[in-house]
Amino acid sequence: MEFTGVLTIRTIIVKNLLITLLVLLTACSPIELYQAENIYQEAKATKNEKLIIASLQSLVMLDPQRYQGKLDKANLAVLELQKANALVTENNLYEAYLASHASYRQLPTIASKAVLIKVGGELRYLLDVHSNVVKSFELLPTSLAAVISKYQNQPVLEWDVIKVNSIIEQLGLAGKALHRSLVILERKKATELSPEIVLWKIAIQNQLKMINQVEQHVINLALSSSSIELEKHNAELTENSANLLSLVREELAQETMQPHFIKANREYQLYFNLNENLALASSSTRRNTHAAWYKDWNHIEKEVLESRAPFSSYLTASSNRANKLRTFINKVKNIRPNLELGFSNLNLFMIQNENTYNLIEKLQRDRMLLNYG
Repeated sequence: MEFTGVLTIRTIIVKNLLITLLVLLTACSPIELYQAENIYQEAKATKNEKLIIASLQSLVMLDPQRYQGKLDKANLAVLELQKANALVTENNLYEAYLASHASYRQLPTIASKAVLIKVGGELRYLLDVHSNVVKSFELLPTSLAAVISKYQNQPVLEWDVIKVNSIIEQLGLAGKALHRSLVILERKKATELSPEIVLWKIAIQNQLKMINQVEQHVINLALSSSSIELEKHNAELTENSANLLSLVREELAQETMQPHFIKANREYQLYFNLNENLALASSSTRRNTHAAWYKDWNHIEKEVLESRAPFSSYLTASSNRANKLRTFINKVKNIRPNLELGFSNLNLFMIQNENTYNLIEKLQRDRMLLNYG
């Protein structure tokens, strides 16, 4: 009953204002300008578009030069509100929000605010997506091309392990931030995403691919050089083992070869340390565990540098080890990161996805309204 009473009082106020406006319209006298302006202020306080437009119509008759622009703006806001309501029924949230934002910012009324909050609330998740995209770019090294060039042109044993670890960690964290963005987007049904958002999603996916490719390329550079070193040890250890096995029994040959294996491990130690550091730096868990790729790689390292019984099997597996190592060497030659998939600069990424960021800019402007009503 109390709510009904409030509505009744509001209805009376609206009716009284309309009656006064009709009187002013018939009078159309400059003397009434002051009174008409007061009524306009009262109409704006009600946030009722009909009252506001009616009061502006009376002011236009009294002072067209000053108020015609405001009336045109108000009429346009009403049209945008009508457009927003029609788009909501079509489930076109992207265009509906743009229309509701335009309507509310031109003429803040109860009706335009309600539509804005309804539609904006449905799109609020895009701000979280954007926040993770921004974080990803903040984590990226300044120039990915420079990163690739630096490590391609510098022998791996001259790499600063601390710096390269930092680069790998940066790339990994930047990739994880983009992955979080995609998880948010993928929770939505495909039918809920406008064409503009779909294109943005594809751009984020491509950005993530590029980052992952650069990270893997740096790792592959280390593994390729390590493979070349292991190829040398594999050939030498195989040849020496074959010579011994042709002269003495298997157990003695293995025992005699142990100093050679120890020497090979010592010479390879710097490569081993680098690769293990890269495996820890590129781990997705960041809990002192190796990345997924390290298991297979460490297995081939052990195959080359450790002798096991029966020792004769070391010879028979030599070609298989060489083929595996050749695969790691060829990865650097055959798989190159495609920097054209994405961007190193957030502004360029935003320009490429201008339509979506036009929407996000408005969501950011309306953030407080969407959060607190």
